[in-house]
Amino acid sequence: MPKLVTFGESLVLYNATFTGAYGEGDDYERYCGGAESNVAVDLMKLGVPGVDTLYVTRLGDDDEGEFIEGFLTGKTKAFAPRFPGEWTGICHLNRLENGDGLKTYRREGSAASRLTFDDVRPHIDGASLLHVTGITPALSDTCRAAVLGALDHARAAGIATCVDVNYRPQLWSPDEARPVLEDMLRRSTIFKVGHDEAEDIWGLGLSAAAYAERFQALNGGIVVVTRGHDGALAFDGATLVEQPGYPITVVDPVGAGDAFIAGFLGGIFMEGDIAGLLALDAPSRARRLSASLRIANVCGALPCTRRGDTEAMPTLAEVEAFVRRQTAKQPTTDH
Repeated sequence: MPKLVTFGESLVLYNATFTGAYGEGDDYERYCGGAESNVAVDLMKLGVPGVDTLYVTRLGDDDEGEFIEGFLTGKTKAFAPRFPGEWTGICHLNRLENGDGLKTYRREGSAASRLTFDDVRPHIDGASLLHVTGITPALSDTCRAAVLGALDHARAAGIATCVDVNYRPQLWSPDEARPVLEDMLRRSTIFKVGHDEAEDIWGLGLSAAAYAERFQALNGGIVVVTRGHDGALAFDGATLVEQPGYPITVVDPVGAGDAFIAGFLGGIFMEGDIAGLLALDAPSRARRLSASLRIANVCGALPCTRRGDTEAMPTLAEVEAFVRRQTAKQPTTDH
C-alpha cells in the first residue's frame, strides 16, 4: 500500500470576503491551510485505492489549534499534539482592488516552527514516499534541520522523496532560499517547481524545459515544472513530457499548487509507487508521467474555482468527468 508521510505547519487561513488590505475590514471566512497538510488531505480526497497519508505537526493549545485538529480528523491520519503555552500560526489573505493577493502572517515562533527531526523521525519508516516543501525550512533553524535530516533518513532507508519548492518571499529572500533548496533538490526523487518560482529564485532566464533539465541533472530523478494556465512538464533524464492546462475562471488560486502535486502523486500511485515508476523503461515511464500530469493539471485547476485550500479538490471520478467535458468541447476535424 503506498503511504505518503509529510510534515510542516498548518495555519488557520482567514480569507477576506471584502476587497482591501488587512485592517480595512473584519469579514473573513476561516479555513485550514498549510501546504503539507493540504497535500495529505487532497491525496486522500482524490481517492486512489490503497493510498494512505500521515501528516505530522505541532499545534498550539489555542482556538486555532483546536480548529485545525478538528479539520484534520477523518481527512488524513495526523500526529498533531497541542502544546500548552504555545500558539498556532495564522494567515490573513486579502485581495486588493487591482486583483493582487496579499498575505499577512503570524507564524514566527509558532508551535510548528519548533518542529525538530526527533519529532518527525519515528513516522518516516514504513513510508513509501516522504513529501516536504520549501516552506518548512524557512520557518526556523530546527525546521530546516528537520527537513534535511528527514530527507537524508528517507534516502538512507530507500524511501522516495518529493520536494515541492513552494517559495514564500514573505519568509526568506532568494539568496537565503537558493542554497537550502539546492540541498533539498539533491536529496529529492521528485522535485516540483513553478517556472515563475525558478525565475524568482535562480533568475537564469531559462525556459521551463531548460530548468527541468538543469534540475534533473542534480537530482537524477524526476523534475516537474508548472507553467500556470499553460500546464506543466516533467523530465526524467530521458524524455520530456508536456501536458497543456485547462481554461477556467479563477475565483481563488490558494491551494492550487498543493492540489496539483497531490494529483500528480495520485496518478503515479494508481499503478504502483515511485520505485516502480523509476524501474520502467523510458517509453512506459513517459506514458505514466503524461497520465499523472493530466490528472495533476485538473486537480490544480479545479481548486481555483472555489474559495479555500482543499474544499474544491476533486475525486478521481470528478477528474475523469472534467476531462470528458473538456474533450467534448474540443473541435473535431473532418478528413
